[in-house]
Amino acid sequence: GFFAGCTHSLIPIPDQDCLLGCEENKKILKAVLSFMNENRISSYNEETHTGLVRHVLIRKGFSSGQLLVCLVINGKKLPHQERLVEMLAAPADSISLSINQERTNVIMGTEIVNLYGPGYIEDDIGGIRFRISPLSFFQVNPKQTERLYGTALEFAGLTGGETVWDLYCGIGTISLFLAQKAGKVYGVEIIPQAIEDARENARNNGF
Repeated sequence: GFFAGCTHSLIPIPDQDCLLGCEENKKILKAVLSFMNENRISSYNEETHTGLVRHVLIRKGFSSGQLLVCLVINGKKLPHQERLVEMLAAPADSISLSINQERTNVIMGTEIVNLYGPGYIEDDIGGIRFRISPLSFFQVNPKQTERLYGTALEFAGLTGGETVWDLYCGIGTISLFLAQKAGKVYGVEIIPQAIEDARENARNNGF
């Protein structure tokens, strides 16, 4: 759903049909809600800090078609989690839990528990393949991202001898784009999982 203006009151989207999301969202959210009802698993209440399931993160690799589902939970374990895997394994390539027991409106916790699949999905931008984990930042519109990064590369006017710093580099999307033309690129990031993905992405793409 969406938050009502200037509040944290959630306005549900009928039948989970949001035109901004990918088509698979509806099927995945319906399965998650069925799982919660079937196993009497409560949803999180921000005001009382009670309930288990806080959020559902869904990511799609638009070139690969791969899907990642991550449930953010207010606890260390999800009851009957093997049943959730059973219900989601057909559409999803990776299923995980994000542990967030903090009294905060920050969505993701820092601990990820992998339930199914490799723990990440992959997607391509401009001929470069990226590994994307639940905690890794990745642009939501890869087609526009390719145009945006291409424009940034053009404006940078790199000649091949420069040293470039990519601050808050995430999984290295801009870093690897610039590495095609720069002499050396340094990526700076604080999230360990994103750094791991960035290093793996550099290796996989031969940089």
